[in-house]
Amino acid sequence: MATRRLRGDDAVLGVDGARGGWVGVRWDGSSLACAFAPTLEGLVADVSPVSVVAVDMPIELEASATRACEDLARPLLGARRSSLFQSPSLGALDFADDDYPGANAWSKAATGRGISKQAWFLVPKIREVRALARTCAVPVFECMPELSFRAMHGEPLPHAKATWSGQALRVRLLRQHGIELPEDPGPAGRVAPDDLIDAAAVAWSAHRIATGTAECVPPDGGQRAIWW
Repeated sequence: MATRRLRGDDAVLGVDGARGGWVGVRWDGSSLACAFAPTLEGLVADVSPVSVVAVDMPIELEASATRACEDLARPLLGARRSSLFQSPSLGALDFADDDYPGANAWSKAATGRGISKQAWFLVPKIREVRALARTCAVPVFECMPELSFRAMHGEPLPHAKATWSGQALRVRLLRQHGIELPEDPGPAGRVAPDDLIDAAAVAWSAHRIATGTAECVPPDGGQRAIWW
């Protein structure tokens, strides 16, 4: 990805899915704002202008094979590799949200593997982020917070994000890298703590994307890559 210099008033948006919608952290390298909206399109509109949107959600799916970016990312995560579960194949998006049995049966027949319930519950949000990537005025990238935190820490984190130790370490890493989450983030405070923490980590990676310092797998980049 080509390096470009951010203007002083440029900002980026890091986004994570949350119960009831999406949580975002808008960051310009020094100041930040937190936001929540029921739709991804609404969240981006609420915080614009931004130069980059990064989302902890798959964008490009494969028709049958596993995603190369996920296969390459898991070994980097060490003990946290289970946090990156396998995304559904593209055809699963054609099934209604309440037809998990049908989508799972199709996946087994078409690809030789089923769809986990965890992955299936993300399908509506995957549709949203794919739609945003097609229509957004600024580039949209897939990021993974655990890879962001790995880069901040220099190695995979030892504690899961849902644990007290895991959250304390992640908040400390964000602070060390210039992101101080407020005690009262407004409507964003309604979401689970790990969702807001993850959105902040994705904002950190979005800023790296915008300034040309980010990494990704596969290294050729684009929307088929996972960035951090």
